Amino acid sequence: MRVLHTSDWHLGKKLEGQSRILEQKLFIDALEKTVKNEKIDLILLAGDIYDTYNPSAEAEKLFFDSIKQLSLNGDVGIIIIPGNHDNPQRLTAISHLAKDYGVIIYDKAFQQITVGKYGTMNIYSSVPGGIFIEKNNEKVYIYNLPFPSEAILNETFDNKKFNVRIREILAEGASYNQEDIPTILMTHIYVAGSMGEGEVALELGGSRAIAISDLPHAEYIALGHVHKPMSFISKNAYYCGSPIEYRVTENKFDKKVFVVDILKNSTKVKEIPLENYKPIREYTVSGADAAIDKSLELIDVNEWIYLNVELKEPLTNSAIRKIKNNKNILEIIPIVKEETKDSEVTNYNEQTIEEAFIEFYKEETMGLGPNENITKLFLELLEEGENNETN
Repeated sequence: MRVLHTSDWHLGKKLEGQSRILEQKLFIDALEKTVKNEKIDLILLAGDIYDTYNPSAEAEKLFFDSIKQLSLNGDVGIIIIPGNHDNPQRLTAISHLAKDYGVIIYDKAFQQITVGKYGTMNIYSSVPGGIFIEKNNEKVYIYNLPFPSEAILNETFDNKKFNVRIREILAEGASYNQEDIPTILMTHIYVAGSMGEGEVALELGGSRAIAISDLPHAEYIALGHVHKPMSFISKNAYYCGSPIEYRVTENKFDKKVFVVDILKNSTKVKEIPLENYKPIREYTVSGADAAIDKSLELIDVNEWIYLNVELKEPLTNSAIRKIKNNKNILEIIPIVKEETKDSEVTNYNEQTIEEAFIEFYKEETMGLGPNENITKLFLELLEEGENNETN
C-alpha cells in the first residue's frame, strides 16, 4: 500500500499578525498533485491540523475543503488524529460527512471505529485505537494514538513514568495485529532524540517525551509534533515536519512530506520536497540609512522579513515609516549600542526578561514552551543573582 505522511499544518497560524492562509492553500494544491502523481492509496495526517483550539472560520473552511480535495472525492483514504493544538470536537464535527470521502477522524485515544465502507476504503475490522483496512486488494493495520495528554488518555501518570505508560499503550496497540499484514503506528508526541538525548529530554519543561526504545516494531511509524523532518531508521519512525516555515529558525532545514511503500517486513520511504512559498528571513544592518536602503532593496522580494538594526540612537518615526513601506517587514528590531566603562554592548528590545526567556526556550526546543515551574525558577535565579550583585 502506498501511503503519504504529513502533519503539523497549523491552519490559521499567523506570523506577527500576518495571515499564512494563502501559503497554506498553495501547499494543499501541491499536495493534491503529489497524491495524484504518486498514486497514493492512503494519507496519514499526524496531528496539529489547526494552530489554535478555537480556529477561525477561514481555517476551518480550508480544512473542510482540503480533505475533500485530497481525498479525490473518496478515492484516497485519509486518517487524522488530533495534536496538542487541536480541539478534537472541532475536527470531528464533520465526521458524518467525511465518511463518504474516505476520511476517518479520531477524537480520543482507544476509540473504536465503526466497520464499513469509507469512500473506496473498507474497514473490515477494528479494535480500540486500531483499524484493519482493505483497499485496492491490499491490507494494512493502523494503530492511532492522538496527542497523549492525561485528559486524552483519561488517566494520570503519578505512579508511573509517562514513557513507560506510552510504551505499554503502543505495544498493546501493535499486538492487536494478529494477521500477516503490515502494521503502521501514528501518534503525535515527542521522541527524546528529537529534543536532545538523555533522561532530561523525557520530561523537558513538563511536556513529556518518550525514548526511541519505547517504540514497538512496525513497518512504519508516522509521527507528528516536531516541525523538522527527522527519521529514526532503526524503528522505521519518521517526523515529516510542518509543511511551511512557521518561525525564523525553521529556515535552516527543507520542508517535505514522505511517500511510503509498505509491505510486510518491508518499508521504502521517498522524500517529496515542498516549495517554500514565502521564506522567513532575518537581516542585520547598521544604521537607519542602511535599514531604509535594505527595505527598498527587498521591497519586491517574496519574503517575510525580520530586520535587525544596529543603532547608536533610536530610530525616528520618519525612518520607521520609510522602512515599513516594505509590507513584508514583520518587525524592526533595534539593537542599541551604548558605550559603558567596560565598552560592553547591550541589546535592547521591547520584551520583558520573562518574555525573552520564553521565546528563547521555544526556539531551543522546537516550539516547546517552558511550564510555569521552569519560568518561575528562572526568575527566582535571576532575582537571586541580582541580589548577590547588590550585596
